[in-house]
Amino acid sequence: MDQHAIIEGCRQGKEKAFKALVDQYAPLLLAVCLRYLKDHALAKDALQEGMISIFKSVHTFSGKGSFEGWMSKIVVNACLKELRIQKSFQELTVIDLHESKEEDALGSIAREDISKLINQLPEVQRIVFNMFVVEGYSHAEIEELTNIPESSSRVYLTRARKWLREKIEASEKEAELFIKYNH
Repeated sequence: MDQHAIIEGCRQGKEKAFKALVDQYAPLLLAVCLRYLKDHALAKDALQEGMISIFKSVHTFSGKGSFEGWMSKIVVNACLKELRIQKSFQELTVIDLHESKEEDALGSIAREDISKLINQLPEVQRIVFNMFVVEGYSHAEIEELTNIPESSSRVYLTRARKWLREKIEASEKEAELFIKYNH
């Protein structure tokens, strides 16, 4: 079933269309959930909630922009809701520091390695990094969705980038030493 048929079928409440939606898009959307929720079971719960929300609100999809992007936003909101339930945002404090402009040093490291590094970030930094860099949210949108002040969001992003850059540079140095001493 193609995307248009899935959307129209879901709008009409057809179970077959919803099954096709899940079959076709669940793996992609689960990957989104896993970027926010380290626990696989929580990610699957958020995915399920997100899929139900998608089905219930598919009539609001205007057809402008990417259907996958529209669904991703719904799933991200489900993940954020799950994080709130887990009281992850309870201990957030406002950080009022100046953001320093730094280059993004994600370089040539493998995508799988980057994902592992991102998952090692402190939770708030990981969420902000994913929302800003991966999902394309603005800092104002991040504030609206998470209640993390825009200035704090910028600081968390800067810290996440700095930490990732340091880890990547250390990894590259280790690789250079390995090559040097094994040839």
